[in-house]
Amino acid sequence: MSYKANEILRLINDPAVRYQKAHEGITKSDFLAVVSMTGMNLTEFSNLLPVSRRTLEKVKDEELISASVSDRILQIAALYQYGAEVLGGIPAFQTWLKSDLLALAHKKPYDFLGNSTGLSLVEDLLGRMEHGVYS
Repeated sequence: MSYKANEILRLINDPAVRYQKAHEGITKSDFLAVVSMTGMNLTEFSNLLPVSRRTLEKVKDEELISASVSDRILQIAALYQYGAEVLGGIPAFQTWLKSDLLALAHKKPYDFLGNSTGLSLVEDLLGRMEHGVYS
């Protein structure tokens, strides 16, 4: 695992550090490391953010991304880490994200990742799965 990936994992696994980093803003290179970690392409990931892909492309590698966008990026990264733990890896989590689920009225979990309420809903669903509570 690369240094950057280890740094991202440290950020997302410590809520206090994640909060502080989101408040300060993350760099574009941190963002690209998160995109790589999730296995999404830049377009897929950008579609989940409250900013256009074009705006993100204009940011220089070590320039900070706004706090609100950084917060969403880190929320998604944390969800991916949790999903990978619950489902046995990023590939299994990606498959699950793109599956129609009865618990989500036959919608895909990926479709809920565009705002914090949807992220919480998907995280709660993963928590129920982790504890064997299916509904």
